[in-house]
Order: sequence, then structure tokens, then C-alpha cells
Amino acid sequence: MSNDYLLSSSLAKSFYQEIKSLPIVDYHNHLSIEDIKNNKRYLDIYDLWIRPDPYKHRAMRMMGIKEELITGNASSKDKFIAWCSIYPNLVNNPLYIWSQVELETVFNIKLAINRKNATKIYTLANAYLKKHVVTPKYLLKLFKVEKACPCMSLTDDITYFKRNDVITPSLRGDNILLPTKAFINSLTKLTKVKINNLDTYLKALKVRIKAFRDVGCVFSDHALDNNFLYLSDDKKNNNRFLSLIKDKPLSNLDKTYLSSYILFSLMGIYKDNDMVVQLHIGAERFTSSRLRELAGAAGGFATIGNSVNVKSLTTFFDEVEKHFKRLPKIVLFTLNPSDNELLATLSGSYACDNVNGLITLGPAWWWCDHKYQIEKVLDAISNFSLLVNFIGMTTDSRSFLSLVRHDYFRRVLSSYLANKINNKELPYNKEDLSNLIKKVCYLNANKLFKENHHVIKK
Repeated sequence: MSNDYLLSSSLAKSFYQEIKSLPIVDYHNHLSIEDIKNNKRYLDIYDLWIRPDPYKHRAMRMMGIKEELITGNASSKDKFIAWCSIYPNLVNNPLYIWSQVELETVFNIKLAINRKNATKIYTLANAYLKKHVVTPKYLLKLFKVEKACPCMSLTDDITYFKRNDVITPSLRGDNILLPTKAFINSLTKLTKVKINNLDTYLKALKVRIKAFRDVGCVFSDHALDNNFLYLSDDKKNNNRFLSLIKDKPLSNLDKTYLSSYILFSLMGIYKDNDMVVQLHIGAERFTSSRLRELAGAAGGFATIGNSVNVKSLTTFFDEVEKHFKRLPKIVLFTLNPSDNELLATLSGSYACDNVNGLITLGPAWWWCDHKYQIEKVLDAISNFSLLVNFIGMTTDSRSFLSLVRHDYFRRVLSSYLANKINNKELPYNKEDLSNLIKKVCYLNANKLFKENHHVIKK
């Protein structure tokens, strides 16, 4: 890879020089907690580079590789060779760049990735892993990660975490909205709150969320998947909750009413705990039942859903704002690119005194986190919101090597702004632009971890 990849001009290179060495704040990812806790030493490149990366799995499936060589029982070496064999077919796909950069950054291997070189690359990489102690801590230091926030369920063990550490949990709240009996039993044990109705359930949630906050958790996260619908409280949700915990079946309508109310209530708890709420909108996760059974729910075969139900979203925000006096800080991710502009405008629809960027559009997400859509998101934020409030890139990845995407994003941003200036679309004010790119690439996300900066205290 050229050191100047994605940098389209001397001005782009100049911008990039200002931000390339800034620390990384990766505020949303799915890195392995067990690997982090144990500081696992990686001894096989497949285990580090291929196994945790569903992006690579997806590409292999599209090239017709047998599942046995993707997530099956084939040897690590055979799976690695299978990956290398399809790599030359990925020209102009973001994986084509990411993979080469990953290999060069960690292993300093600059061989072309292909079937011919696969065995040599495998041997060289594993020799490197034998000689060097490559662990999560090593990789976080290599990529200059200041904060990384892997997703955790509310009932997961958080005793490992400490406030102000490099690794802090991000609360994944999807299973809170329609809790199972097992979830409620675990929550009862953790909080010592006897849960026998909806009010006591919400009380237990407050206790446990406070425990997450006490170990440094700043972000929560909810998936508002395809066809998200919000229904206002009809005062029947306690009865629905009682039916749920007694294992009585609920209709889909009743489930929507109950999950809407619990999500609404959570927003008040998040606000009181100074937490930033990430809403991931628009994924259609149910496609191939066959692949879901083979590879699990996160196997890399979800797709883009419909445009968001804007009335549901705005009603939800409006009711939270009216009841709790203000919204918590919110970051909106959309998987459907047609929603970029729609969601970007919401940054000005619920503005609050003394709070900048109360609602912001998040980075290009999942199938969209590549140059083409990153630029589209930058356009949407710039024209319909304020780019200066954007909190920048996060990997949303299960692979430690995906941290190279922060550098990828910084290069795209540098060229994006340089092209605007070179095309006479934007005046060149060095101080303003330097301030902007540093905020977007690091300072804004970093600031979210500085206590009490983004909220109005009671």
C-alpha cells in the first residue's frame, strides 16, 4: 500500500498529517470480552484475522467458498488459504484496502494477498506471532487506542472493568425491552430488587445501569431494526409485563406497546446517568434461515431495511422530551443510506440550551462504512446539520484489526475537505479546518468521557 492511499492532493496530505497520530476512541464495537479479560495471546493469523470478521466471511460466501472453509471444521490453514484465494476478486471493495492495510500494519507483510502467496503469508505471520507477544493490550497500544467500548448485556459480569480504564463497556440494551424469565432472574440476583411488576422492573434497571455507569460506561445502544414502530403508553403495560413474566403469550401488538414503554422509560434513566444513547436503525437481520443456523445471528448475512418510520421516531423523542424535560444525548446510526439526510435534520429539531450536538448523525455504519458512504454521511451532516458536532468513526467490529478503519476514515475525511477547497466549494481557513478535523477524529468522542460535560445537571 502507498502511504498516500486515499489522499487525493497535497492539501489532503497536509490535513492528514494533523490527525494521523491522534489517539483512537472506538466507542462502539463487539470485541471479545473474554480475549480482553484474559489478554489472549494470538498464535495463529487465522484466529486473529479471519475468524472474528464476518465481513470476510460474507465475501467468501459470495465467491462460492464452501461454509466448511469459512466457519466449518476445516483447518485454520485451509480457511486462511481459502480467504487469500478469493482476495484478488475484491478489487474496489473496501475489504481490498482494509485487508492489505491490516496485514501490513500488524505483521509488516507486503506480499500480494492471493492463492499463490497464501502459504508463505501464513508461515510469515505465524512466525511473527511466535516471536512477538500479540495480545489485545498489544494491539490497542499499536493502534493508539485511548478508549474502546465493547458491547455488553445488562446482566453480564462487569467486575473486570474500572472507571477511566482503556476498556469500558457499552451497554447493549436490546434484551431489556422484552425480558425473558431468565433475564429477570439474573437481574434480581444482581440488584437484590424483587421484580414482581413493571415498576419494580424499572427500579432494578436503574440499579444495574448505575452499576454500569460506575465502571465507566458512557454509551448505551439499542437496535431499532427494520420496521421499528413506537406506540405511546396506553396504561396497560403493567398487565402486559405480568403476562410476559408468567410466560403467557403476547400478541405482536402487545409486545410493541410494552417494548415502546420500556424504551421510553430507559431514556429517562440514561438521561439521569449522563449516558449517550446510540440508536442503530434499519437493519433487516432475518434473511437466510439456513445461514443463520449455520453461522449464528451475527454471521454476516443481514441486509439493509426500509426507510425509518419518521413519525414513530419523532413521537418517541417528543414524548421523552416532554416527560423527562430533555432528551439524553443521542447518536443516530442508519443502515439505509436514504435516511442520512432525514436523520441529520433531527439534530436541529430537539436542540437544548447549553448542549451542543444533543442529537447527531453517527458514522456510516455496517455495510456503509466505506469511502462512498462515508462521504455521503459527511455531505448529509455538513448540509443538514453541523459537521463540527460529529463524533467520528467507530469500528462496530469483532476484529481488533478493524481498528485500521479509523485511519481509513481520517484519510477519507482529509481528501473530502481538500477536494471541497480545491474545487472552490469551500474557503481555506487553516485554523477553522484544523479545529474541525481534530474534533471529528478524536476530540468530540474523547469529550464524551469527560464527566458532566454534555448534560445540564439538575
